[in-house]
Formats: sequence, structure tokens, C-alpha cells
Amino acid sequence: MTNELLEVKNLCTTFATAGGDLRAVDNVSFTLGADETLGIVGESGSGKTVLARTIMGLQARRNATVAGSVKINGAEVIGTSEQQKREIWGTEVAMIFQDPMTSLNPVMRIGHQVDETLRIRMGMSKDEAKKRAIELLGLVGIPSPEERYDVFPSELSGGMRQRVVIATALACSPKLVLADEPTTGLDVTIQAQILNLLDELKEKLKMSVVLITHDLGVVATRTSRIIVMYAGRIVEIGSTQDIFKEHRMPYTRALLESAPKVSNPSHTRLVTIAGRPPNLLALENGCAFAPRCTYATEKCHNERPVLEATGNDGHMFACWNPLTTRRGEV
Repeated sequence: MTNELLEVKNLCTTFATAGGDLRAVDNVSFTLGADETLGIVGESGSGKTVLARTIMGLQARRNATVAGSVKINGAEVIGTSEQQKREIWGTEVAMIFQDPMTSLNPVMRIGHQVDETLRIRMGMSKDEAKKRAIELLGLVGIPSPEERYDVFPSELSGGMRQRVVIATALACSPKLVLADEPTTGLDVTIQAQILNLLDELKEKLKMSVVLITHDLGVVATRTSRIIVMYAGRIVEIGSTQDIFKEHRMPYTRALLESAPKVSNPSHTRLVTIAGRPPNLLALENGCAFAPRCTYATEKCHNERPVLEATGNDGHMFACWNPLTTRRGEV
């Protein structure tokens, strides 16, 4: 038996495309303990969502090839049948998708979408499932849940729809929740409400959370560790404090500096990361970030760095020319 709730080892996800094989997740390894919140950050296209869907076992078989290992509570996910995956969906692991309008059925009442999971996965009767669904809608902060049980998704605001998605994900009390950009498209106030709700539910239900986002502000105070991804690879991993204060990878610094800061005067020009994310079908032999990195040397362009630890604290980075100076408050 293992003490880790989630173990990902040498995970690779490759898509067959007209232009060749595209490796969206490239040799990713990490672990997650019980009652822990892990942040995964990076630009769009860095592999965050594909990683989450691969952990769930949701990649389409016709054009995706998955290698490596994913163990949830000691049980292997990769290579298992659809029926075996269904046995862990909902009860062991669940996913909160980033767009509630595409993850909710627009012609099905929200209460029925929540209680359908309870009837199929938990074997509840129709009346039992309805009662529990109303409890869950109330748990996630939907006012008058008995009345809202019979409304359609289009009758709710974006924030309320996201709460329904969360209620559906938590219906069977999973041990692990993968939250993929759970606040995308919501205004700042509603974003804070949804993130606070996730924090409260995590503590109340004793579950682990993987919080996937491009916004470092989202993970700054809500995670114990952070993984930084670029071009499908982990380029830095460490405690949240280390990532913000003692990061070594130039890409991590670039992400931090591109985030807007409340302390800056009004109309301050935002810092951008030079260049564009790489074409995953034509990656160079060296560091994928080298063409955009001001610290890159000839070695960076010709040799791929490996993920190495800086000590015994679990902080690891992949860079031939790491930053050495301590960074101040973000």
C-alpha cells in the first residue's frame, strides 16, 4: 500500500495528427498526498488540461496514445477498461471542467443532472437521490435549492452554473478532485466566491484537490505545492513559498512578472513574455523555453535540461542556467 493518494510516473500523452505525433504531456511525474492541494500552472497549451484528462482516463482512444502510470489510491488507471474507469469516477476521482455551459446538459434540469450521478453510481432511489441533490445544491451555496432543482442551466448565472458543476462532481464524495480552470469566464468577485467554496468543501469533505490554472494569483494562498508546466513538461516543482520566493526557472519568473499587481499605479503597462509558445510538432533538442529566454546560452538551445532537485525539500527545476537571486514579494 502507498501513503500517496495520487501517483503519476513517467506519464506521456501523444496525439496522432496530420502533421505528425504531438506529445502534449511529456514524461510527467509527481505525487499528491491526502488532504493536499496542488496547483498546476502554465500558459495555454502547456499541457495542463491534457494532463488532468489523462489522469481521469478521458482521452479518446482513436488518436491518443498514453504511456506511463497513474495510480489513484494505489489502483492503476492507465491501461484499464472503460468499465474499470467508471468504477472510480465519482467515488475516487472527479473533475470540475472549466466551462459549465459545455459540461452541463442544456436541455436537462440541473437537479436531474446532480441526482443522475447518485442513482447510477450510488444506487439511490429516485426520491433519495432528489433529497441528496437538493442538499448538495444547498451545500455549494445555491439559494432556494428546492426551487432551483427544476431550472435549466440557461436560467442560472455563470457563477451558479459553476456551483452546479461542483455539486455534481462532489455528489459521490470523491477523495480527489481535479479542478480545471474552475473560475474561467467569471468576474473577479465570483471567482473569489468559487475558490473560497472549494477551500471550504475541501476541509469539510477531507478531499485532495488539484487546482489547474494560468493565474498564479489563484494558487498563491490556496495550495501547498505548485507545478509549473511548459511545452508538456514540468519545468519546476516545489512548495508554494519556494515557487514564489526561491524559484530557479526563468519561465517561472516570467509568469510571475506578467501577472498584474494591485500595488502598481493605475495604467501600468503589463509585462509580457517575449515570443510565442513552441510548436509541439517541431520542438528543438534543447530547452523548449530557450527561444524566449533572456538567460539562454548555446547549451540551452542544444541540450534538454533534466528535472533536478536543489536539496532535500522537494524543490526541483529543469534549467541549465538557473536564477540564483532571491525574489522579493510578488
